[in-house]
Amino acid sequence: MIYIKEIENGYLGGNSSINISFNYNKEIIDIIKTCSVCNYDKATKTWEITINDLAYIIDNLTYFDDITIDLIDNSTKYEKPLEGLIESFTPLYDHQVEGIKYFLKHNKGLLLDEPGLGKSLQAITIAQELKKRENLQHCLIICGINSLKQNWKKEIQKHSDLSCIIIGEKISKKGNISYTTIKERINQLNNKIEEFFIIINIESIRDDGVVKALINNNFDMIVFDELHKAKNPESIQGSNLLKLTANHLIGMTGTPIINSPIDCYLPLAWIGKERKHNITRFKNTFCNFDSNNSGRVLSFKNMNLLKEELESCSIRRTKDMLKDLPSKTIIDEYLDMNDSHKKFYDDVKKGVKKECDKIKLKTNNLLSLIIRLRQATSCPQLLTSKAIMSTKIERCIELIEEIISNGDKVVIMSSFKEPVYQLGELLKEYKPLINTGDIKDDIVSKNVDIFQEDNEHKIFIATTDKCGTGITLNKASYMIMIDEPWTFSLYQQVTDRIHRINNTRPVFIYNLICNDTIDETVANVINRKHAIGDYIVDDKIENDKSLSILQKYIEDI
Repeated sequence: MIYIKEIENGYLGGNSSINISFNYNKEIIDIIKTCSVCNYDKATKTWEITINDLAYIIDNLTYFDDITIDLIDNSTKYEKPLEGLIESFTPLYDHQVEGIKYFLKHNKGLLLDEPGLGKSLQAITIAQELKKRENLQHCLIICGINSLKQNWKKEIQKHSDLSCIIIGEKISKKGNISYTTIKERINQLNNKIEEFFIIINIESIRDDGVVKALINNNFDMIVFDELHKAKNPESIQGSNLLKLTANHLIGMTGTPIINSPIDCYLPLAWIGKERKHNITRFKNTFCNFDSNNSGRVLSFKNMNLLKEELESCSIRRTKDMLKDLPSKTIIDEYLDMNDSHKKFYDDVKKGVKKECDKIKLKTNNLLSLIIRLRQATSCPQLLTSKAIMSTKIERCIELIEEIISNGDKVVIMSSFKEPVYQLGELLKEYKPLINTGDIKDDIVSKNVDIFQEDNEHKIFIATTDKCGTGITLNKASYMIMIDEPWTFSLYQQVTDRIHRINNTRPVFIYNLICNDTIDETVANVINRKHAIGDYIVDDKIENDKSLSILQKYIEDI
């Protein structure tokens, strides 16, 4: 007799898996080993396979012996009832009410709504409801992006009457904001805190003293915003994050997969779905490795299993699900470089080719060469002191002047700060708002408010690292991308700064791409990475061959 039993939380991960037990038979074992993934438990003398291989294994084992099958009956599982009405200081969209109800029924999970659909408002309202229902004392907000601390404070003040504090924040008599040392933040956490919402950045939990103080506070609820920023469980902040737990955990990100399905491990482990499996087991379940180099991932497998696991503990809504959201139009503008810019780019390209002929194209070398070529297309001043006008800067100014002459506002984004400053100088008569990593968070926060609230400032220029996530700039209907971010998920995050649920007008995104340059290749890479996330989170996939595409470009120039 062959016994097949479905079990929950098995060794292979997923919601459930299949245990197989039988008297020793090498032929049966050989068939089990042909499954997509399997594991043998010496203690129980049973084999475990994924639920996806159940039909295959039944078809092939019926030839050997009778089979007894015991599957889990889910018909008696009910969600706990939701009582009472949701109270909110801000009118809620239907999808937001749905999200709030989900987390009032499920203590731990992932809120994976696309950027711009109001995840922060949902989290704040959930905390308010739980405070009323369960007498929560504190809710900890962990910001995966440091600059979003001030934005969270503004959102809490806007959408609730509950108190909040940013750990380490000091405000001078003149209103200037600065932050205390880590030691002072630990002391602050070790003393009684009266405020309900406590806001801290992910970098702070790299310190063991901060983590210990947070654990001692015994938080009722923890919200991690931009959870994809802590995707490495082997890093200090990743391992420390896994030490922080509460009765209510909400991980928030619109882009759970940046580069590969492995990005899902830490979010799942943090909410308790992958606690019993380490990252190595996770990789072995979902990745195929190069036999000559065990560290190199060639492709992915068992994606249905990962999709199932994500869907069991998350809620996700996309903008195409919403009827009233205005459209977002992407406009790829292919530019022929001016003569001086073209000559400069060709010279850089020759230098890159000469350099790659002398070195082995490892990943780090490859990416450094790619960055140099991208800098050459965006802003030559990144690489030379010669006065070479960027074709992209020229076109950007033309577009800006056309847009603001029609009474509209515009946001300009770049991966590099030099184009931001150059545009700021060339457009100073229009009083542009400049925002880069050189500028303090409180100044950037004020610039966002100015852009959103007055009609005098119509131009907002920023780096994607500084302003590409978490903030709302939907007073603009136009955005110009001087260069595209490295991944589609970040591209989506950046462009969704102006494409929000309370938009009243369609938005237009201009991608400036120089013909016959690295820009076209990067766009190809981004589209391939986009496909991976699309399948696992939203139902589509294609193998990621990004580095090989880039390497071929370098070798062919």
